[in-house]
Amino acid sequence: MGFYWIWLGVAAIFAIIEFCTVTFFGLWMAIAALVPAIISYLCPHLSVVMQLLIWALSSLSCAFIWVKWIRSKPVVHVESALIGSEGILAEALQPGQLGTLLLSRPIQGKQEWVCCSDHTLARQTRVTTIAITENDVVKVQASSLLKEGVK
Repeated sequence: MGFYWIWLGVAAIFAIIEFCTVTFFGLWMAIAALVPAIISYLCPHLSVVMQLLIWALSSLSCAFIWVKWIRSKPVVHVESALIGSEGILAEALQPGQLGTLLLSRPIQGKQEWVCCSDHTLARQTRVTTIAITENDVVKVQASSLLKEGVK
């Protein structure tokens, strides 16, 4: 007996969950539920245990792909979007120290970035990003210094 319609229902439930949560987890689980739906449609005498095994494997595969995809950061795009962005320092910043930059608009889904500066900057100073170091630390400078031409 083919259970493809049950798997289509499971996929639909996960799709509805995705519409309600927008985390992309439901989307990947819906895609994973389509795999046993297609296989059980093509092989209607496949056992329920085998269908569950196929679903578990496809769920793990989809979760792995999702994690790899969500964590991949195209560095070129991050640099081009981040450099020149303005934000505010969450705490005072001394040369050689690391601080927190709060951007006015998120980049790559992050609004808080670890930052450093060559100048002493007070808390709540409006700064502009000027570079990104190898450690993904954002180098900032006071916006007023950039307008004056200090580098």
